Amino acid sequence: MTQPPQIRRWGTHRLTLIAFRLLILAAIIATVIQPVLWPSIPATLLVLLLAMRYDLRLTEDELICRDLIGSTRIPRAEIAFAKFDYKPLGVYLDIHRHNGQIDHLRFQPKLTSTELTGDPPRPDSAAYQITEWAKAARS
Repeated sequence: MTQPPQIRRWGTHRLTLIAFRLLILAAIIATVIQPVLWPSIPATLLVLLLAMRYDLRLTEDELICRDLIGSTRIPRAEIAFAKFDYKPLGVYLDIHRHNGQIDHLRFQPKLTSTELTGDPPRPDSAAYQITEWAKAARS
């Protein structure tokens, strides 16, 4: 009997999604009760929608990064390594492929991460785990 693939996930977790959805419901109810609040509701909903659609997953054979619009899928065999890097508009997770292509994913490290100061990634880092996951496919 085969085992289901192990999926590692970072980003928006189930409890966060539930909390965001409850906030959206509360915003809609507040608008119905007090219509004068409606101008502030769309801005709040936009921020909450952006936060809800953010997810990075490793499946058995590919890396999937979901953004607000669309998703990026990178096959496991194509990934050489991953690292976090500063860009003009923020911090990105750079996925380096064997053919030299670099995918810049808008995914930030933990607040306690020391990778951006030049230190090597720790084993609990997403970049470290993606790199090790990709190496395991080559062996």
